[in-house]
Amino acid sequence: MSGTRDKVWAPLLGAEGQTGSITEILLARHPQVEANLSGVFVGSGESPYTELGARQAVSLAASIAAWTPSSVHASPRTRARAVGEDAARIAGVDFRVDDGLAEIDFGAAEGLTYDEAKLRGVEIDLLGGPPESAPFKDGETWHAFAYRVGDAAARIETAGPRIAVVAHGGVVRALLTHWLRLDHRAAWRFAVGNASISTLTIADGHGTLKTFGIEPGRCAWEDGTR
Repeated sequence: MSGTRDKVWAPLLGAEGQTGSITEILLARHPQVEANLSGVFVGSGESPYTELGARQAVSLAASIAAWTPSSVHASPRTRARAVGEDAARIAGVDFRVDDGLAEIDFGAAEGLTYDEAKLRGVEIDLLGGPPESAPFKDGETWHAFAYRVGDAAARIETAGPRIAVVAHGGVVRALLTHWLRLDHRAAWRFAVGNASISTLTIADGHGTLKTFGIEPGRCAWEDGTR
């Protein structure tokens, strides 16, 4: 029984049974933008913050900085990048834009609501087509999206002991399924709200989810606890 246990926990244990090198990760989705409020698919495009989103941006940046990251990484889209830049500035750490953290390409659904897309005959499958299929007609395939997000995950893992990431709902879901070793079809089972924060620990590419979907301003570390 002991041998089986050791094999199961091997990725998380050092040579003497002690916790090995651990990378701590904070994942945040960008604040609310007008496209979120109207239900429009916006991946490669931009959309401004709503009034709520503008308030969330301030609170989210402060919460990320209070987590004391060693660096902050963000999508190139303004709705995520702006928060990452502010968090890094407040924390006094390096800020890095990573194209691999951009939202999935919505293809023919870009700029449309779900109902508008369906009326135009745009095929949408969010619940588990094969990896070679595109969840949105003419958009990125599951495989291509997972591949580039996986590349970004590899860069993040080696960037320091405590990394904050500001990205998009689809990217946060893809990173969670990547590090938790879940099937790609599980990605859309995570309800990732705007400005929500989740934390993981990563050891040898294997993740352990610590917290999920916390609102900024309500994180344990902001009251001095970890």
